Amino acid sequence: MDTLTVTGITVDMLVKWQQNVQEEVLILDSRPFISYNEGHIVTATNVHCPPILKRRSGGFVALENIVPCSEKRERLENGEFKRIIVYDGDTVDLEQSAKDSNLYSVLKSLRQQIEVGELCYIKGGYKEFSSMYPQMCRRQSKLTTCSTLNVEHDNAHRQEAPVEILPFLYLGNFQDASNLELLHRLGITSLMNVSTKCKNLFEQDFSYMNVPVDDNPNADLAVWFPQSNTFIDTVRENRGKVLVHCQAGVSRSATICLAYLMYTAKVGLETAFEHIKSRRSVISPNLNFMRQLENYEKEIKSHDGTLNTSVSDSSMDSSMDTSSSNETASSTSSGLQSTSGSSLSQGQVFGGGAFDFTFSPTFSSPNTPLLSPS
Repeated sequence: MDTLTVTGITVDMLVKWQQNVQEEVLILDSRPFISYNEGHIVTATNVHCPPILKRRSGGFVALENIVPCSEKRERLENGEFKRIIVYDGDTVDLEQSAKDSNLYSVLKSLRQQIEVGELCYIKGGYKEFSSMYPQMCRRQSKLTTCSTLNVEHDNAHRQEAPVEILPFLYLGNFQDASNLELLHRLGITSLMNVSTKCKNLFEQDFSYMNVPVDDNPNADLAVWFPQSNTFIDTVRENRGKVLVHCQAGVSRSATICLAYLMYTAKVGLETAFEHIKSRRSVISPNLNFMRQLENYEKEIKSHDGTLNTSVSDSSMDSSMDTSSSNETASSTSSGLQSTSGSSLSQGQVFGGGAFDFTFSPTFSSPNTPLLSPS
């Protein structure tokens, strides 16, 4: 890439362009979605650039991934944006940037695919911008307003059905959990209700686990990871399918699915996040839960060493095969046999005090190890 055709701009220059209503500026955030989710320039669009996809393409990023929003992408292709600004975390000089960095790859891929008027990057990236103009940044701690949550709920409800995270694990919202015909059509045998307000509507038809946690900056969801992992494993070992849901299928239930994927596939948070986000784009665990997942990643790494770089790594396949070999029988809607010999049957609620499993259903000690025994 000829770096002379890419302009490094200061933060002040970008702000000046943003304040000029005559300027049509497209701002692209090339950082991982986890970082974008924690904080970003208000009008920025996040580039969807999974590491595994970038490796397979030799650094090329398709326009559909650079600008996931079809409306903005159409305007870009029609030449409506006079300037395109890309930023990463803290790059000051593009010439010093690694050629496999997201910033470099996005700039190069844009040049290859469309005619761009002025292509720029922000010197110092988001770190510099947020330190100088914090009022022009959107941080997740400021996203927990009613209006924003309503938007998230609406977006989640537009997703037509629960998404398959793994062949036995589905992620959805309360609307999905309320649709009996849909649950039967998907072959769901169990539900995990990660909320304090959603009701278990079909206790005569499915086994339930309740995780009574609110979506707020102080809730401790990590304390439930061992139980939720074990519950999902029990469903898997008995050839069942579990739907994990909260109200919107955006934060709490997504966190539970992320934790399970990290635990069972032995992958890092970013890899798990990309896997689930590629299937359900609206996921957005709150910042509190993201920090708990980051700590969980450290716990898994200290326990298992080097983590896998893909959910489809052989270790995941081995884990699945091992579980399959231990299955006692196919599950039916009348019951699930756990590895300990306990049965999850219709109408039983796990985690709510009504079902005696191999450990306390009211487990709440934050000092309990996050990793279940292997």
